[in-house]
Amino acid sequence: MTARCEGLRQRLVVNETEAKLVRRIFDDFITMRSATLMAKAYGAEGVVTKGGKPFTKQTIYKMLHNRMYLGEIVHKGQSFPGQHEAIITQAQWGAVHALIATDGIERRRETNDRQREPVLLRSLLFTPDGERLVPSYTVKKGKTYRYYSPIKHRRFGAWASQHGPLPAAPIEELVTQQIVAALSAPHIVQSVLDRIRRARPDLSEPEVVLPMRNLAGLWQQLFPVEQCRLAQLLIERVVIADGGLEIIWRDQGWQELAGELMPGTIGAELQEWDQQEVEA
Repeated sequence: MTARCEGLRQRLVVNETEAKLVRRIFDDFITMRSATLMAKAYGAEGVVTKGGKPFTKQTIYKMLHNRMYLGEIVHKGQSFPGQHEAIITQAQWGAVHALIATDGIERRRETNDRQREPVLLRSLLFTPDGERLVPSYTVKKGKTYRYYSPIKHRRFGAWASQHGPLPAAPIEELVTQQIVAALSAPHIVQSVLDRIRRARPDLSEPEVVLPMRNLAGLWQQLFPVEQCRLAQLLIERVVIADGGLEIIWRDQGWQELAGELMPGTIGAELQEWDQQEVEA
């Protein structure tokens, strides 16, 4: 829509080219039920906004909530009949917002379910240029395939990032191997020991070193949620590079872990119990 001055008043006049795109967006949402898919499709077609920018999920949702397209104006949260023509029908508006309400409930449920699932590298994985990779998945023929995808893919479509999705399992396996190795690595163990002795000079070396090595041996027996907790505790970030990956450790996290494994703590007692179960 464009504004035209008539006398002392400013009146909105419909731009038919823009109106055609608005009607398409409402119709496409009813058909596709996904602003993300729409943004990807528009990006592939080269369809852009009035300002010449690529469509995003956020842009589409903003347009789907714009009551001006109904011939109304909004003032202080209240909508009133305007003097301009409607671009879409009340039926189109109603159909779109019925889907938004229904799908919103389903999306929130799915999102909450996914966030409750333990994901080893949630919020930890990055590309070399600093783009975060987030958990994602697809289902094909009843089988679920997990990935870490650039966050720009999720928000704007595949065109928005130079990086592609990566299979989750191989990356998680490599990180797990590094965590287990680090729990026994002499330089890390010595660093943790030095830190702990500043606070607890009475502790002997075996009292610090053995629980860490025991944890390395028990890693595969830990529940996934505990593995994820430890990964979040010990790792600052994981950077994916062409030659492999780089783990940046959290120094404070290692100190906290050692504190959890000190003699007399619940963590140490649980480890001793688990160790006895394995040996039995």
